[in-house]
Amino acid sequence: MKKLFLIIAVIFTTMFSSFAEDKKVPVVFNNEKQTSNKSTWDRAPMRIPVDVYYNTENRVIKVEGSETIDAEVYLYNKYEELVDYSSTINAEFQLTMPGEYTILIQSESWYAEAVVNAD
Repeated sequence: MKKLFLIIAVIFTTMFSSFAEDKKVPVVFNNEKQTSNKSTWDRAPMRIPVDVYYNTENRVIKVEGSETIDAEVYLYNKYEELVDYSSTINAEFQLTMPGEYTILIQSESWYAEAVVNAD
């Protein structure tokens, strides 16, 4: 009986470890508001609940955030060409080609960027 439980435990362990994990991608947030009459932008880091994940096995980029955030998501390739777009913050993009991709999350008062290397 102990051997049966051991075999089942080994099977479950290998089965769950074989699934691809989503890797969290660092996101840089910037404030677009100008402070005072300076000619330069004040790009202070912000704390906004938005996360970007990349699944290396399925080549899928997921952008997740609160439904209350009003923002659009743009996906650009390394040549700065628009590849895909979502009008909502919770978006999923399937990558068809390898390369470097930039995710731009644009709101009225802030924007965020993340870079994914899909090789």
